This record gives sequence, structure tokens and C-alpha cells, in this order.
Amino acid sequence: MPVGPLAGVKVLDFTQAFSGPLCTMILGEFGADVLKVENPANPDETRTWPPFVAETMSSYFSALNRNKRSIALDLKSDTGRAAIHRMLGWADVVVENFTPGVAETLTIDFESAKSINPSVVYCSISGFGQDGPYRERKGYDPVLQAMGGLMGVTGEHGRGPVKSMIPIADYLGGTTAAVSILAALYRRQATGHGEYIDLGMLDAMVALTSTVGTAYLHDGRVPPRSGTENPTRVPSSAFECSDGQLIQLVPNQRQWRRFCDALALPALADDPRFESNLDRITNQAALYPLLRRQFLTRPARDWISALLDAGIPAGPIYTLDALFDDPQVVHREMVSSLDHPIAGPMKAIRLPYRLREAPTAISKLPPAIGEHTVEALIEAAEYSKEEAQALVASGAAKQTFNMRLMG
Repeated sequence: MPVGPLAGVKVLDFTQAFSGPLCTMILGEFGADVLKVENPANPDETRTWPPFVAETMSSYFSALNRNKRSIALDLKSDTGRAAIHRMLGWADVVVENFTPGVAETLTIDFESAKSINPSVVYCSISGFGQDGPYRERKGYDPVLQAMGGLMGVTGEHGRGPVKSMIPIADYLGGTTAAVSILAALYRRQATGHGEYIDLGMLDAMVALTSTVGTAYLHDGRVPPRSGTENPTRVPSSAFECSDGQLIQLVPNQRQWRRFCDALALPALADDPRFESNLDRITNQAALYPLLRRQFLTRPARDWISALLDAGIPAGPIYTLDALFDDPQVVHREMVSSLDHPIAGPMKAIRLPYRLREAPTAISKLPPAIGEHTVEALIEAAEYSKEEAQALVASGAAKQTFNMRLMG
């Protein structure tokens, strides 16, 4: 198997829930050695969130914590912190998503880490950043979707806001943190200097407004909720067909006549109300009812075929039971089959990164709490086997069974 591009990079992971674990899983699938640190008495709470792959494995935890080892240490104990301080010298990267101020209390903050390891790349992920009036607020995805502007523009005409079931703020926070860490590692390679990354998830959500937010800053108009329609490209919408739904768009004027011909409505192309995109925006209240009636006359697959043959972007609106059977998704092998020694057969959604010479790989199963405690204490903290076992015996650390690694 090719070596990942981050092979040799060592990551100390103090994260829980979604954004932080996703960040460190990305690093792990790029080949980094990720050591996830959890409290023996109060581990990552997503381990207990249903549904479960099996009695001992939460699907939520398994989706975000493969390619990691687990060490269970009580960071409130003197001996637990002493072990972690030794591991800070081992780590190239430290990632934490405590509420701001907690890392300082535990003496595992950036300044503490830097005093031990001056070249460390340290990333703090929080809902609102390490400073400002909202610093101490906890960052939860629905609140960040709302405060970050996403729910302000998402929903149907004349109706209330809609939250995405997919945790966009969490996912964006995790991926943005991973990108920031990669940039800091590249800089460190050139200069030898470490870095501190303050990743505020609200910042990431504000940046996500992108073109919509920039348009508001220049014209001062708050865009209305427009459902599946694109208010600047008409027609662009989801449509009900005789057997289901599809979504289409006409991204430029060249495609307008081809769209009308594909729908067997050639007269629309010459209707002065719909001649240009600006005309169609102005008169969309007259245009969309005509299109909706036409789409209802045939099945979605027929319309999609006709539109694609005409060079018009279109596709089905999948529910999850259809998504994973799509031929392109199957061809791209976006779902991997894993063999867990306790949970049994498992499915995992692959990350989308495709490097030909150094591809990502699922090399480790999601770990049990404290599965690698003793080996990590020996390797990363340079304890003797007897010292590591004594720490476990004291209750400041926990060791569970060892599951075999994959591959």
C-alpha cells in the first residue's frame, strides 16, 4: 500500500463530538499517526449516540474516528497530566475543541505545549473563536447554522428557516481546521516554526456565505428564501415529475433554447417575457407554472435523459436509500466494507480526497476507549511497560482489549 502524504506526522487529539474528530480523521487518512485522548470516566459522548452498528459501536462515533488510536487518561490528575506533558514533546500537531479556557486549566494549552515543543502546530477549534464577546459559548451545529446566515437564506418562499439535517457547520469547521493544519505543517517544514490556529466555526460559516454575502455587502438587499430555486439563474429549480423529482438549471443564455426544445416547449424560447435571464428573473412567476405543468407529464428519468442529451445540467433528488446505489457513487467506491472484530461487518463512507500517488486509506478501525493506552504511553510518553501498567493500576489511565488492525 502506498505511504500517505502525512506519514510520520504525529497528532495528539483532544477532540470530541464532530468537528474536531473529523479534522483528525482527515489527518489520519492522509497517513498521520493520530492518538485520541479521552477521559476514562467520561469519554467522547458520541460513543453512546444511537443508532449503533452493534451493541458496542455507535455509527456516529465510527463515522468520525477511524484511523486513530485511543488512550484513556484522567487529565485532572497530576499523573495523567504528567503523561500528557511528555506526549506533547512527541506530537507534531495538537488539536483540541474544549470550551475556551479549559485547555489552560488543564495546562495543555498552546503556551504550555510550546514551552515543551517549540515547533508544535496547535489547533483550537471552538464555536466562536478564542476571543470576542461570544468566546465562552459552546458551539453547536444548529445554532451556528442559524447565526452564520445559512438558515437565514434556506427555506421555501414565504415560510420559516430550515436547518440542514447534515451538520454543515460541524463539517465545515473540521475540514477548515484540517486545511489550516496542512498549511501550518508546510510552513513549519520551510521555517522550522510552529503555529497556533484559532478556528472559530462561526467564522467558517460567515465565510460560507461567499457570493451571497458579498452581494448583500454591495447592494444591501437581503435575499429572500427561494427553496430550490436560484434567484439569479432562471429557470433553476426542483420539479415534480409524474413519478418523482428532479433538479435542473440553465446556467447561461446559450442553453435556454436547448432547454425549451428538450421540454418540447420551443415557443418559450421566442416569448419576449423570457428572452434573457433578466427577463426570466422578472417574469419567473409566469414561467415556473408553465414548466411545472410540463414536467408532470413524464417520469423524472425521461426528463433527466432529455435534458442531459441537450447539455442541460439535471439530476435526480436522492434520498439516502437511492444515493448509495447510484452507479457513479458505486463506481467511485465511496462506501467501504470493514470487518470489525466486535461489531462485525461495517460500512464506512470514504473521504473525498483522491491522491493518485499517495491515496488516503482506512488503515485502523474506530478504537475502543483506551484500546492503545499502554502502547501509547510507552511509545509517545517514553514510559517503561511497568510505569505504564502502574498508571493504569492507579486509575489515572484505562486500558481495554486490543482489536486487530486492518490490512
